Amino acid sequence: MPKIAAGLLVSALSFALMPAARADGVAFWGYWQAKGDKWAFATTGPAQARPKDGAVEGWRFAKSSGNTGTPPRDKPDFAAICGPGSAPAGKKRVAVVVDFGEPADAPKDQHPQATTRTCATVADNATGTDVLATAGLLTQADKSGLICAINAFGPCGRAESVTLHATASPAAGKKDKGGSGAPVGLYVGVGLVVIVAAGGGIVALRRSRR
Repeated sequence: MPKIAAGLLVSALSFALMPAARADGVAFWGYWQAKGDKWAFATTGPAQARPKDGAVEGWRFAKSSGNTGTPPRDKPDFAAICGPGSAPAGKKRVAVVVDFGEPADAPKDQHPQATTRTCATVADNATGTDVLATAGLLTQADKSGLICAINAFGPCGRAESVTLHATASPAAGKKDKGGSGAPVGLYVGVGLVVIVAAGGGIVALRRSRR
């Protein structure tokens, strides 16, 4: 088997096996995307996802519920976060909700921050990773490349070890830090492995920037 194809299959297999490793009751950061007025668990990692103009991306730290985690408590509402207007030529506007979750789910000696709601203005081809960075959030990844902390909150949260640091400029839009709170999520299954292997794509909860 060619090395590239083998690498894709290994990545997809590790991706599909993650639900077994995330037993119920284990809190983690999950990645969500708006489908109408509801949240849907993302089926690709943020480095592969390319949200469209007007999309809403969500992150939540919470204990798992089955194979999909727990969605942000805010409803995905692009208009409420980004308001009227449109993106400049060659750009898109994407709303981002980051819900740090319940105190009961927080790692030891950590406390959830208030939910952040940001309207990020990014390039047309920007990924979910780019959107999160433009929202001005710091992320940390574990050894497997999964996001395990945002703004130093999470099981690997360490202020001195940040793998991604991008500060939102005024053009990135509005940030609202009020309100209720709020994971890289688990992505399903062996069936997805077959789709990935056949299509030659990469499906993984991996960060492209480290």
